[in-house]
Amino acid sequence: MKRLRNKIIGFRYGPLLLFVGHVSLWGIVVYILDYFSKETVEGLLQKWIPLNLKINLLLILIAVFICYKDFVGFAKKFVNKSGVLLPALFLISLAIASLVAPQTHRIFYDEDIYANMGQNMALKNQTGYCNYGTFEYGEYHPHWISYNKQPSGWPFLISLVFQFFGTDERYAFFLNNVLFSAGVLVVFSITWHLCEVFFTAFIAALAFSIIPHNLIWANTAAAETSAGLLTGIVVLSLIVFLKRKKDRHLFLLMLLIPFACQMRSESLLILGWVLISILLYSSRILAEKRLWTLGLLTTVFLLPHILHTLTVSGHSWGAEGDKFSLQFFWNNLYTNGIYYFNNRCFPVLLTVLALTGLLYPRESYRPRFLIFLWFILFWGIFLFFYAGSYEYGADVRFSLLSFMPLSILAGIGAGFIRGKIVIRDNRYARLASPLLILLILAGFLKFLPLVRQVGQEAWGARHDHTYAKAFIERIPRRSMVLTQTPTMFLVWGQNAIQTYAGI
Repeated sequence: MKRLRNKIIGFRYGPLLLFVGHVSLWGIVVYILDYFSKETVEGLLQKWIPLNLKINLLLILIAVFICYKDFVGFAKKFVNKSGVLLPALFLISLAIASLVAPQTHRIFYDEDIYANMGQNMALKNQTGYCNYGTFEYGEYHPHWISYNKQPSGWPFLISLVFQFFGTDERYAFFLNNVLFSAGVLVVFSITWHLCEVFFTAFIAALAFSIIPHNLIWANTAAAETSAGLLTGIVVLSLIVFLKRKKDRHLFLLMLLIPFACQMRSESLLILGWVLISILLYSSRILAEKRLWTLGLLTTVFLLPHILHTLTVSGHSWGAEGDKFSLQFFWNNLYTNGIYYFNNRCFPVLLTVLALTGLLYPRESYRPRFLIFLWFILFWGIFLFFYAGSYEYGADVRFSLLSFMPLSILAGIGAGFIRGKIVIRDNRYARLASPLLILLILAGFLKFLPLVRQVGQEAWGARHDHTYAKAFIERIPRRSMVLTQTPTMFLVWGQNAIQTYAGI
């Protein structure tokens, strides 16, 4: 394998072929957009994107298998008394997200669309939501699939669960529960690779697991939990590659990037973060042939998503005027900034710890700067968005994309404070760790009522769901429901058609 890799990379005309390859791939994008109509491109993407995601995921699994010794070696570091704390935290966070936070939709009817898209990908290998579908002898027939403006990454993950267990919207909730808990492990791993201190990494994971809106949205079928997790996995993969410089880690990273970019529209920002991180840490890597060789994979798997982004750029996204503008900046800056300090929806203690972790210690500032940059990118993008305010409807969910970097900085801050306590008086060494953990947990108790709360947001749509579910139990199963939200009924196995289509 190594000989083959060396021959490919060392090929005399390799740089020229790589240049031609990258230019040709981007030329395909330009050609498709210039030659075909928007409707034709959307029809192409309906079938291309599910296939692209499947192949991408398969190669990711192969890359993970190639790196399995690294995963085993990392896990062996924590086979001790302290190591029990991490799986315990994983299980507790899973239990709180699935049992304490109410299982309900919070963005109607987007979550129905995600589930129906997963249904279409699982059963018919097409992405998009169905406006007219029927069930004949238990077989699903989507007669009219419309392309959706949102990326297909999260619906694709839902489709995998639907393929294994059948179509049931509850599985989307359970999947988000697991993804949120997996995020706890990712935060721990990133922080440990940065500091190599168990306490610091554990506090970061603990901080992530008790953020109220993290828990609330982990028991929905929204896309933000998966977007945050995949972004974190890319960050972790890059950190490992920059530390080890191994080809297998670069292979995994190059495959993870396009997959993560397809969770949400703003997930593409991780590309910029990766580039800046490489420039700051090891800019010479950008001149290496292996990066550009494996980068072809990234480009190949990103192509349909780039086409998707350019194709849907003309959508209104619910706004009559500008969607991104400086006029939204100051209002969103105040609302989304005070969110982390008013101690109403976010524990201010974690904010203080994160600021401490950002500013101290004075040395080794580059890793903390990059983590802060991660936060700025995924927090700052919504400051210019017309619906980017955390107090605008259910759009507080956008804050989820900032929680991983904040938690990592909070862990670093707690580790710094613990170190100062131990240095000042060694008698408190044993007490410092449990006291800081208890302090964080005590601060979280205030937010338990918020986590348990369903809230009045979208109450009308929530009652619509309840009524519609009761309604279809009182009609013949072969009935056709004329509705503005056929996706909701189709996920439940009921024939449905869009109102304007029916007319």
